[in-house]
Amino acid sequence: MPHHSNVLTVISHLIVLSVVSILCVLGTWQVSRYLDKQERIEQINQRSEQGIIAHQRLSQLALDDVRDVQIRIEPTASSTSLLWLDNQQHNGQVGFKLIVPVNTKQGWLLVNLGWVVGRVDRLALPMIPPLHELQAPLSGAISIPGLNSFITETASADGVFPKVIQQIEFTRISELLDLPLLPYMLTVTQPSEYFVREWRPVVMEPAKHIGYALQWYGLAIAASVIYLVARRRKAQNLKENPE
Repeated sequence: MPHHSNVLTVISHLIVLSVVSILCVLGTWQVSRYLDKQERIEQINQRSEQGIIAHQRLSQLALDDVRDVQIRIEPTASSTSLLWLDNQQHNGQVGFKLIVPVNTKQGWLLVNLGWVVGRVDRLALPMIPPLHELQAPLSGAISIPGLNSFITETASADGVFPKVIQQIEFTRISELLDLPLLPYMLTVTQPSEYFVREWRPVVMEPAKHIGYALQWYGLAIAASVIYLVARRRKAQNLKENPE
């Protein structure tokens, strides 16, 4: 029996240690997210202070990360191959973001014209006016959307447009359009009568990550305390009632 008891003790130690370790890792990950977002916000502020630059000047900056740089483009042509980014929300409503390939002197560039509410019939795409603004200079911020590995692209390269897409995957969209694309997108920020334009590169405030980190660390401490108290009580009971 003592041997059996020792085995159970070791197993319980390992289980609690594993749980506490996982909770601490989750807390540390949230702290890392906080630091990353703080750094990103500083970058956004710095690049906002630089103001809008001409697209052709972007290569002269020699930046490792072009996100958040505000640029102005002068389209030389635009494609009629419209892309509707699905499942985009604004104020609780589900809609689309209209993505248009635009040709510039620097190459073909995806341009996010903004959000449009979806129609009651989800199979019907929103009605939009002629896109005359694509014939004039456009300004906005450079974005590089992240990929979600849980999302499967449903669009096929059949040459039929407009086309509904699930996420911005530059390689896949280049195949759909049969066009070489620049590895970033312009999110237009200038006012529009037809599109909702909100550039929110940081959705969750950094402080929330600290709150989540404290919760994970708190759970780790609580689990440790509960286990230690339980072990102490068990030891006390064995001392008072030896077999």
